[in-house]
Amino acid sequence: MSSNVFKSFRKQLKLLREARGLKQHELETKIGKVQPGYISRVETGRIKTPPLRMQEKIASALEVSVSDLFFVEGLDDNAEVLRARIHALTATDDVAQLRTFYRLMLVSREKYSK
Repeated sequence: MSSNVFKSFRKQLKLLREARGLKQHELETKIGKVQPGYISRVETGRIKTPPLRMQEKIASALEVSVSDLFFVEGLDDNAEVLRARIHALTATDDVAQLRTFYRLMLVSREKYSK
């Protein structure tokens, strides 16, 4: 994997952890890591990326999928930019595609409103 993927992973991990209101040591407890500083080492790149099993534990503790740990598109965008991107995606007359977008948005809203 490229270093950009690792950087994205670290950025997304920190963002998701903070969005859940977890401190690094709290996430470590949730994933069963007894050695202090593990999440810090991952987030700062001293551990490039954890093994897949640990990624699964981290994702589960953060209530996301493993792929969510790597997907960072739009992460740095403000609300105006995101609305413009959503508008551009939905600027179609294809009813099936619009229906799909709508359903995905509903599922996403439900997933993150827990």
